Amino acid sequence: MFAQRKTQRDFVAFLTKLLQRWGKVCLFIDNAPGHHGQRVDTFLADHKKTLHIEYFPPYSPQLNPVEPCWKPARKAIGNRFIPSLPALQYHLHKVFSDPSSMPKMFKYLKNYL
Repeated sequence: MFAQRKTQRDFVAFLTKLLQRWGKVCLFIDNAPGHHGQRVDTFLADHKKTLHIEYFPPYSPQLNPVEPCWKPARKAIGNRFIPSLPALQYHLHKVFSDPSSMPKMFKYLKNYL
């Protein structure tokens, strides 16, 4: 799910879609501002039995499994003018569709998606 701004509203919409698809979810996330706040807290309180969130400690990119993905993504979109969100999506989809550019730890995902 792409969002131009990372707000609490967007994060709650994302969580809603996750729950619709998977039913029960345990999510490990960073401490971005959009992941915290009253709206998120209310949503989490309303979904205690189906949603559990664990926050990575601050300043710990080594624990965040998405961090290795940014290196190939930066190669695709860095130092380049990308005029629109669809264009950005195109370039990122192209990178992440190539199995050789994905970190080894993500290879297991192909069995679940």
